[in-house]
Amino acid sequence: MAAATSTKFTVIWLDSLVNANEENLATQQKLFNNFHDVNIFEDGDECQRFIESEPDKSILLIVSGRLSRQLIPAIDQLKQMRCIYIYCMNKTYHEEWARGFDKVKAIVTKLDELIAQIKSDISTLRKTAESMKVKDHTSTSTRASSTVVKPVIKTNNVTTSTSQASETAISVKKTSCALDGFEKEPILSLEEATAPLAEIVADIDQMVWIVKQNSQNPEQGLSSDESASIALYTMEWYPKENSFFYILNEALRSENRQQMKPWFRYLKLVFQALSKLKTVSNIVYHGTNTDISKDYPKGKIFVNWEFLNCTPSINTLESEEHFGKEGQRTLFTIDCRSGTDISRHAFDQAKSQVLFFPGCQFQVVSCLSPSHGLNIIQLEEMKSPYSFK
Repeated sequence: MAAATSTKFTVIWLDSLVNANEENLATQQKLFNNFHDVNIFEDGDECQRFIESEPDKSILLIVSGRLSRQLIPAIDQLKQMRCIYIYCMNKTYHEEWARGFDKVKAIVTKLDELIAQIKSDISTLRKTAESMKVKDHTSTSTRASSTVVKPVIKTNNVTTSTSQASETAISVKKTSCALDGFEKEPILSLEEATAPLAEIVADIDQMVWIVKQNSQNPEQGLSSDESASIALYTMEWYPKENSFFYILNEALRSENRQQMKPWFRYLKLVFQALSKLKTVSNIVYHGTNTDISKDYPKGKIFVNWEFLNCTPSINTLESEEHFGKEGQRTLFTIDCRSGTDISRHAFDQAKSQVLFFPGCQFQVVSCLSPSHGLNIIQLEEMKSPYSFK
């Protein structure tokens, strides 16, 4: 149920990744649950046009860190703008420059803190408006022709043309994400590409040495470094949490660009390698030995931000410790469009393997539970706004 305190105020959330992942979709739902009038925008220019077209509204704007420096100078002085909140990962980075804008009420990193701040500010704005109504009602001045006297809002003296402000990141397919900028990296040897990961991946030098030894004469037109970059991703280390793929996917799931930057050189190399290989268009399988079916209701559309390793043979899954033949399991059957056959370059070439790039988009077609403990999720790959080939 929407909160009654927000019925006279419009809450806007602007973030170029607002629909890009499950966490942001859940955030949207929480905003809808707490506030009566909520508008969601991915594009900064579209959001600005909407704000400028609503001079009679009282607007509270939530803006992502990456778009805040572009938009705030352009709209801060508009009378309909009541409060601005920068919702970001790096609070310290934005605190200094945002001091010059009086309507920036908070820079927050946690959703609950953000919602509490908005509710508090709405309450304050409502009390101020009510007191001004009383004052206006009892006034005998000629200004009494106006039914509501709005409080004076102090503005700052900063004037910035929107044409002077722009996104600093170069996005893929004009859809920004945490990997923006990796394409500017040069193609390096695997040793050079993984050098920035020395403090992130334990034993990285040993891992690289092993896969390079096994990638001396690669097939399919790949260089030794390109083939080894794929082998490095597929090689399991012990414990599993120290595996290269495990640490990389954990970083990808964060969708934090700063956290991803040390990986950019490796991604440039492995993406180039994968782009040279055959694309697969058939049914592939991915399994896990936990029940995660509740996270995939029928009809759900989502973007997967990690590398997804699959197999065209379900028998392969049954023999693996990650899926097996009994206990709680979730099997994904995927109608594949853009998977890459990496079998000849994987560390274990005895198994057929198909790898999806990060940023692939899927829709849940059906959810089945054919036997106790086994859940089957049927996915269809959709055209994604992200492409790294």
